[in-house]
Amino acid sequence: MRLLLLTFGFGAISAIIPIFNMEAYISVVYASTDHYTALGLAFVGSLGQNVGKLAWYFASRGALDIPWLKRQLDTPKRQAQYERWRLYVHGRPFMSGVLTFISAAIGFPPFFAMAMVAGTLRMNVVVFFVAGLVGRTFFFWAWLTGVGLIFN
Repeated sequence: MRLLLLTFGFGAISAIIPIFNMEAYISVVYASTDHYTALGLAFVGSLGQNVGKLAWYFASRGALDIPWLKRQLDTPKRQAQYERWRLYVHGRPFMSGVLTFISAAIGFPPFFAMAMVAGTLRMNVVVFFVAGLVGRTFFFWAWLTGVGLIFN
C-alpha cells in the first residue's frame, strides 16, 4: 500500500515539476516488485499524474488575466481565433476528450502543454480529467508491459 501511495505522490509531483521522470520511476518500481500488476501501477501513476495536471489546468484558467497575454489578444484577429477555439472546445466535448486522450496516451501534443491549453480554453474539467486518466493509464500500462518483457 505504501508503494502505491508513493507512486501516486511521485506521479503528482512529476506532473507539476516535469524534471521528475515518471516513466523511470514506475519502471523501477515495476521491475523491483511482483506485488502489483502493470495495470494497477499504471492506474495509480496515472491518477497521480492527472491530479498534478489539474494544478496546471486551474493555474492556466487565469492566464488571460496576465497583462502580456491581454495585449496579445487585443487585436480582433486574435480575439476571433481565441473565441473560435473556445467555442470548439465547449461545443464539442467529445472531440476535446479525444484530443486529451491522444495527448495523454502518446504524448502528442505534449500532455503538459495540453493541460495548460485546456485550462486556458476552460475545457470541461471532468472531460479533461477522465480522458487524461484513461489515456495516461493506457500509456503507462503499455510502457510497463515493455518493461515486463525486458525484466521478467
